[in-house]
Amino acid sequence: MPALVFGVAFGNLLLGVPFHYDADLRVYYTGTFIGLINPFALLTGIVSLAMLTMHGGFYLQMRTDGSVQSRAARAGRYAAATFVVAFAVAGYAIATGIDGYRILTMPPAGSAFVPVAKTVAQIPGAWLDNYGRYPWSMAAPIAAFGGAVLAFVLSGLRRPGLAFVLSGVAVTGVVLTAGFAMFPFVMPSSSHPASSLTVWDSVSSHRTLQVMFWAALIFLPLIIVYTSWVYHVMRGPVTERKVHESGHSLY
Repeated sequence: MPALVFGVAFGNLLLGVPFHYDADLRVYYTGTFIGLINPFALLTGIVSLAMLTMHGGFYLQMRTDGSVQSRAARAGRYAAATFVVAFAVAGYAIATGIDGYRILTMPPAGSAFVPVAKTVAQIPGAWLDNYGRYPWSMAAPIAAFGGAVLAFVLSGLRRPGLAFVLSGVAVTGVVLTAGFAMFPFVMPSSSHPASSLTVWDSVSSHRTLQVMFWAALIFLPLIIVYTSWVYHVMRGPVTERKVHESGHSLY
């Protein structure tokens, strides 16, 4: 369910969310919950669900054996095939049937300005602007497709470790594909495009960013250390024999 919900949410970001600011910069959401469950958002939900099922399936193929491994590998390959098809359909929809957002005018990016101080238009195919402006960004969708296809093949060749790594490349490619397409938008507004939030007019204050910088500097290494320790303790495949031999010490 989280994988599906994340995909549906991102699909609605690409479509635009119906909200606006009033004269006092208070935010008003003018849509409905049912309106968020639309065909394109459900398609992006399928992309997300298939993508993460693929990644999880190949991980289980790498960590298990016997019938569990076979079922995980089969599920991962089915999910990979579904992902490739759904991702291609979503890309076609964005290129041909979904209006993107484009900033026409705005104050200098380095200045402090409110969201409504810019002019934004909905234009067919605008989500592809950055790919034409920065050709290197095409590496993201190529990685998404290529990673999933190669992971599918390697899983069938019983190379689950490489399949898992390449499915991770596919996941990264999907996230970057969406990010490159939307930049600099964070949350476009479908009802009042000028109210759309971008990386410049939705950024936190200098004080907040400073506090978060030091928090990340202190706690991120701690997270890396204990996560590495967990993976070290849980390394190796989880087989039926290992479960019986380890007894209750395993869990």
